[in-house]
Amino acid sequence: MVMLEVKGLCKSFDSNRVLNDISFKVDKGEVVAIIGPSGSGKSTLLRCLTLLEKVDQGTIIVAGDVMVQTNKEGHAVYAPESSLKKIRLRMGMVFQDFNLFPHFSVLRNITEAPVRVARISQDQAEERAMELLRKMGLEDKRDAYPYQLSGGQSQRVAIARALAMNPDILFFDEPTSALDPELTGEVLRVMRALAAERMTMVVVTHEMGFAREVADRVIFMDKGQIVEEGRPEVVLCNPSSERTRAFIKGLSEH
Repeated sequence: MVMLEVKGLCKSFDSNRVLNDISFKVDKGEVVAIIGPSGSGKSTLLRCLTLLEKVDQGTIIVAGDVMVQTNKEGHAVYAPESSLKKIRLRMGMVFQDFNLFPHFSVLRNITEAPVRVARISQDQAEERAMELLRKMGLEDKRDAYPYQLSGGQSQRVAIARALAMNPDILFFDEPTSALDPELTGEVLRVMRALAAERMTMVVVTHEMGFAREVADRVIFMDKGQIVEEGRPEVVLCNPSSERTRAFIKGLSEH
């Protein structure tokens, strides 16, 4: 089953074309890593897919539901708000800077959306939250506040919060870029476990080891376009594009 289908996506900020004719699909249970230099449009793409930004043109279909499509005049037309609300619930987003509510405990950070948005009972939401905290190795942090957590712990709480809504697809925007190497390992372990459970994930990352080991497919973007996509061993080890080769070579020299 196709979980996400993107066709002809275009997005500009004023006269700056940030996304130019982006098209790809993600199957259920697939992990897709998106790599590329800073400013290549990777984060903007994720923001468009998760309704944090509006596109100018193109089609986005999530689990068979049309989020946006282009009309005859060439303008993007979004589904009604009632449909978008349903689509939003199918998606989880993990940001690079965690975005936890500072005045809520860890437990409340995870239960707030299930109780307020999904109308799940407090008891059920807490039971699910504790199950997720155990999975993250953080059950002893239920009553802690974000300022009492390390970066790695904060990011694992953010992942638990996204999973608490039982999304069909999880998006990660550079989930380890704010972390030092030791804490990066904690977060990548959790993501590897999710991949092993066949969670559908789209991950913007600079962690080439993760992309090589965990992703089913790698997409290389540059200047708002998809330059190359394919199996990790091909894109990362034997790319066909000169631009991809230069990018990979640049990484290995750092």
